[in-house]
Amino acid sequence: MQIDLRVPADAVVSKEIDISESESDVRISLEHGSSLHLVIRIAPSKTQDTRHKIQHSTSITVGSEARCTILTINAAGENSTVTISQTGSIETGGVLRWQNVSLGGKELTHDLVSRVIGANAESAVDWMFYAKGTEKQSLNARNIFEAANGSGEILMRGVAEEKGHAVAKGMIEIGLKGNGTNTYLTQQVLMLDASSKVDAVPALEIKTNDVKASHSATVARVTPEDLFYFAARGIDTHEARAMFVQGFLGDIVSRIDGSIQEEVRGMIERKYSQAL
Repeated sequence: MQIDLRVPADAVVSKEIDISESESDVRISLEHGSSLHLVIRIAPSKTQDTRHKIQHSTSITVGSEARCTILTINAAGENSTVTISQTGSIETGGVLRWQNVSLGGKELTHDLVSRVIGANAESAVDWMFYAKGTEKQSLNARNIFEAANGSGEILMRGVAEEKGHAVAKGMIEIGLKGNGTNTYLTQQVLMLDASSKVDAVPALEIKTNDVKASHSATVARVTPEDLFYFAARGIDTHEARAMFVQGFLGDIVSRIDGSIQEEVRGMIERKYSQAL
């Protein structure tokens, strides 16, 4: 399945794409001054074997002064092997915001590379993930600034439960022509069980002067003391843990367009409640 989407100059487009095919490729081009809000849902059809392999790619070129937000919701079957590739380039004055919701797949490999190639352009990444049971997730986000006065951020926030294991790599690269860039990387992780694991790997590579770039990574755990505090107020362990999950992921969910927020919150709730 291949989808080609071109947004003409100064046009404003909002679109949703539901993908159930095993292989899919979405190619997007925004012309000068245009605007696109795109939602891509990756999920198997009701008749599809949830153990199959899924491969998806998205590539986008954001023209000068154009703006784009791409929300990709991965709700693949719980036994699927999922590979996702995302690439983008942003020209002068353009804005590209990637929003990823990683909830599906027994094994997930997801790579994102976003390049600022024009001056005064912005590249931002909001990435929410949740690994449960014995799920394995390998997530890699790279923001590359190759032109002057770029801006943007990477925020990766995720939860690991039971024996879930996620590797979240964030990378900011500022090239020789990236002077004046202002950017940062934040990784925040919540582990619900001692058996869960998240490797948060932040990195910076800076090849020029006169830039502002920083990164941080924090890891939190739900402790028996936390659960005791809730129990003392009549909230059982299952409900307390659910509140931790929704509260922790709520900040990044709030960045999603309002019409989709409840859908994503419902997906988080169902994932927490299901037995894997």
